[in-house]
Amino acid sequence: MKIIKIVLILIMLAAIAAASWYYRPWSEYSPASMAALEDPSRTATNFRTMSSLVPNKPIYKADSPSEFVEQLQPLSLEFEFQGVSKSLDQFLAESSTTGLIVLKDGVMRHEQYLNGGARDSLFTSWSVAKSFVATVIAMAHKDGLIESLDDKAEKYAPQYAGSDFGASTLNSLLAMSTGIEFNEDYVSDDSDVRPFFFNSFILGKDPDDLLLPFKRNREAFTDFHYISPNSHVLSAVLRGVYKKSIAEIMTDKIWRPLGMEADATWLQHRADAQGLALGYCCLNARLRDYARFGEFYLNASNGQGLGVETLSKTWVESLAKPATPAHRPGGENYSGRGYSYHFWLPERQGVFFSAGVYGQFIWIDPARNLVIVKTSADNNFSSRQRETAAAFEAISQVYD
Repeated sequence: MKIIKIVLILIMLAAIAAASWYYRPWSEYSPASMAALEDPSRTATNFRTMSSLVPNKPIYKADSPSEFVEQLQPLSLEFEFQGVSKSLDQFLAESSTTGLIVLKDGVMRHEQYLNGGARDSLFTSWSVAKSFVATVIAMAHKDGLIESLDDKAEKYAPQYAGSDFGASTLNSLLAMSTGIEFNEDYVSDDSDVRPFFFNSFILGKDPDDLLLPFKRNREAFTDFHYISPNSHVLSAVLRGVYKKSIAEIMTDKIWRPLGMEADATWLQHRADAQGLALGYCCLNARLRDYARFGEFYLNASNGQGLGVETLSKTWVESLAKPATPAHRPGGENYSGRGYSYHFWLPERQGVFFSAGVYGQFIWIDPARNLVIVKTSADNNFSSRQRETAAAFEAISQVYD
């Protein structure tokens, strides 16, 4: 009887310990708050409050933010997709849009917030953040801090030495062509990306260490295989080059030079000094500041602005072109989208864009001198990729 009582007490103590670990009443962040991300009814709210759910580090705004010229007007249109006519309002509602901005010729022509979003909301970007990481890689290369994009990652991120990611060139990482086997499926039971995300944030495991076991099973540049670890390794390269956190690097290289109007955040796996940014996602910023990033590339593509000074002409010109023939748009995978160097390509040539799960976009159209930014909380985003491109084309044509 005494043994049974002891066992029951131990079970009770274990349950209390587990509950304490899960809810962590002494901490600002907990696994319980992370688990809220799995609730589809809270997606829109979560995506503008990520900094309250997950540890993060601030990215600081410019001392003198740039100002947009504004000629704001309502945007009403219809477009056809797969033989069905649909209004823009209907599309925005169906895709759970939280924000939409259109810049034309450097002028803000439309700005709209939905589903609880507002101008001061910090919208999460998911994989749109990959383009920010790649941009600073390109800046470091032009500055000579990275000697060659054909260098191996381990040269700048020695924690990857001896691993297949460490032996991958920066070019292969940028092009998503490392040949390393990794399951990027966000819903599959066999997913590698979900454990990578949750083991980092919930268990506090070092995200660099988590990638060391993954192996290459084909030569680099054999195919286009989009996997988030490539971007995280590139972020580790930046940490090695600049000897700073990703948030500090973004403050110095992107936020302040581009005149961003508000502080942003980048999520990291722990709240303490050992916390590392997840370099494949997790930037949270105002919609207008995402638009400033798009305008930065639009101007650079047209031979103007800060991008001409900070990025090589070769880099800027490469972004609207497929990295290899395997990266050309129109294929069976990735909803027909192509890929360059951490930017996606639609079927219309000359356009390139950043994209993230659940429907985050920065669409850059140099020929039309136009930028479209869209954030969403779309749980059906994967089936809406081609429709989104059609909607953006219809928006573009309004301003022709």
